[in-house]
Amino acid sequence: MAVENMRSARVGRAGVLAALVVLASGAGCLAVFGPPVEYEPLPRLIGRLEDERITEASGLAASRRHADCFYVHNDSGDSPRVFLVDRGGRTRLEIRLQGAQARDYEDIAMAPGSAAGAWDVCVADIGDNRARRSTVVVYRFPEPELPADGSPMIEVTPRAFTFKYADGPADAEAFCVHPATGDGYILTKRTDGRSFVYKLAAPWSADEARVLPRLAEVRLPAPLAAAGIVTAADIAPDGRRLAVRCYFGGWEWRLPERVDLAAFDRILHEDPAALALALERQGEALCYAADGLSLLTVSEGLHPGLYEVRARSAD
Repeated sequence: MAVENMRSARVGRAGVLAALVVLASGAGCLAVFGPPVEYEPLPRLIGRLEDERITEASGLAASRRHADCFYVHNDSGDSPRVFLVDRGGRTRLEIRLQGAQARDYEDIAMAPGSAAGAWDVCVADIGDNRARRSTVVVYRFPEPELPADGSPMIEVTPRAFTFKYADGPADAEAFCVHPATGDGYILTKRTDGRSFVYKLAAPWSADEARVLPRLAEVRLPAPLAAAGIVTAADIAPDGRRLAVRCYFGGWEWRLPERVDLAAFDRILHEDPAALALALERQGEALCYAADGLSLLTVSEGLHPGLYEVRARSAD
């Protein structure tokens, strides 16, 4: 099922993709690779992360239980924990993961829970800069409720799911879960404009290290190397869109309406559309909003901005 060549039709057959356009605005800078598809042309700065404990935001996921809130975590070097922040950047809760390690957290995703309407938080400890790890881990726990007593911190005990890639160690910073099927996907981080996609088919098992097959190889039609280095991924709540971000800009795949969600993997045979995202210091986090009407990004660094790119049809 390898996808060896991604056509660049949606990003401009006439050579629109040939140049990098950088626009400055009051909300920040924007890297554009061809026209955005059905999204507003400029990202909005909606808040800044106030918490000084969040210095290397590397993953972002929209809560399904807490309106207008997001889960975020630091890159390597922090303790095993996740923060819940609101749209303004205020920390609502610190969640400590008991029994977990924090080797190199790189992304976070929401997965359908065991009960209807319930959701789990999945923290992907998949970073491997030197491609030496024999296994990687995803920590999974049910979305918590905010403490009734207003406590700023809770402890949870996640389940650890251990994996290895069928063709050996690889560096990765992008992890996402399909909201309907529960299948997980890891996209590797490379500097050659390619990304290998590995699939974690549902249901997951914590009994032993599962070997993940390579599902596909995608090639990003990026004019600059940094525009093809995948640092985050998410699947839209409707289950029909897959977004990835790179250091410059991002890309979105769309599943044709004629294709059933059960055949989601076919999305990788489509042409990716360019996404106009905020040009950030070190952009490594992206997610769809819980309603699917916008994409949000945040960067590493102290007090980074939380940016939103809304769909044109959204008010």
